[in-house]
Amino acid sequence: MATWLRGGRIYDGGAGGWRDGDIRIEGARFAAIGQAGTPSGDDTVIDIAGAFLLPGLIDCHVHICVPTETADHNNPWAGHLPGEIAIYAAEAARRTLMGGITTARDVGGWDYHEIAVRQLIRRGMIPGPRLFCAGRLLSITTSTVMSFPGMYEVADGPEQVRAAARRQLAMGADLIKVMATGALTSTEYEDARAIQYTLEELQAAVAIAEANFKHCAAHAHAASGIRNAALAGCASVEHGSFGDEDIYALMAEKGTFLVPTSCVTAAMLADEAVAAAIPRHHHERYVSFEDVHHRNMALAKRIGVPIAMGTDAGTPGNHHGDNAQELVSMVHGCGFSPQEAIEAATMGGARLLRQQDNLGSIETGKLADVVGFAADPLADIRTVRNVRFVMKDGAVARNDF
Repeated sequence: MATWLRGGRIYDGGAGGWRDGDIRIEGARFAAIGQAGTPSGDDTVIDIAGAFLLPGLIDCHVHICVPTETADHNNPWAGHLPGEIAIYAAEAARRTLMGGITTARDVGGWDYHEIAVRQLIRRGMIPGPRLFCAGRLLSITTSTVMSFPGMYEVADGPEQVRAAARRQLAMGADLIKVMATGALTSTEYEDARAIQYTLEELQAAVAIAEANFKHCAAHAHAASGIRNAALAGCASVEHGSFGDEDIYALMAEKGTFLVPTSCVTAAMLADEAVAAAIPRHHHERYVSFEDVHHRNMALAKRIGVPIAMGTDAGTPGNHHGDNAQELVSMVHGCGFSPQEAIEAATMGGARLLRQQDNLGSIETGKLADVVGFAADPLADIRTVRNVRFVMKDGAVARNDF
């Protein structure tokens, strides 16, 4: 028995446009695209005539355990029962899938609740995207670790970094996340422009990850931290805010992916309750850095840095399920074309995750992940925030047509 999607307009990334045709799915994979044949009597036929069909979107930077409704992220789970965290993460995963994200990379969970959610999704017990999880992110000793006690793991020096990376892998991590610089959503005593992990410490994390067939993601705002991450062999730089032409050229040379997370400030400001209650130093940081961040994302794109879409869903007001807003920000804030933004959210993410043989495009043999819209995202990228159809692994998760 096969499943058919009939009458849709199918995105062709190579051509940068649409082609009319049907999709035949057998099991969890695409079996035929375009001229897909004729359904048999036992097949399931889904009529989505006129729908614009993209590959399932990939968000390479989420935190499903972090509540986005909370303005002050000073230990947001203090006083709550552990079960509340897991239940919140499961609901965040469901909302993420319903928003068209069929694959997500969680780059900092909370006491491994996100890995438990990943396992339940894999078993088909709860709905959610295909998750790749980092477990706890690795950090130097800093005041911010007290604000995120379930997310951060302190490791100072290369030997401690190696041991901490091994602990994440032992807990089921799919990648290692490291702090190459300070963060914006941090205490007043931490500066995003300052280096945290040294080159030697980053190299230690990368060595453990790569020895175990995993990759390393580096949080880095400051130029020197971005440079260290690229030189150390990190697969991706998260945010990459304060780079320059030479830094981005190094990333392009090394093949280091940039995950822009360009929607963070706009998402915060769009939620009036969050924007009014957020700590002043967070508000000032977000607002003051947005323009330079957007300009630098455009610069990195022009230089040829590989880009993978990521939202940082989990920051204040950056709600799980509205992940597609990042594509809008990339186009209207950072100067990407709609096609470039879509490619970052499909094949870009697939390549970063080393899943390009399974994900990122609607092609025969790949996993059958499809997201559908009533209007053309290439004509108006804002359409991606109005998801009408979601299929993951050949199973329909949402159909509003």
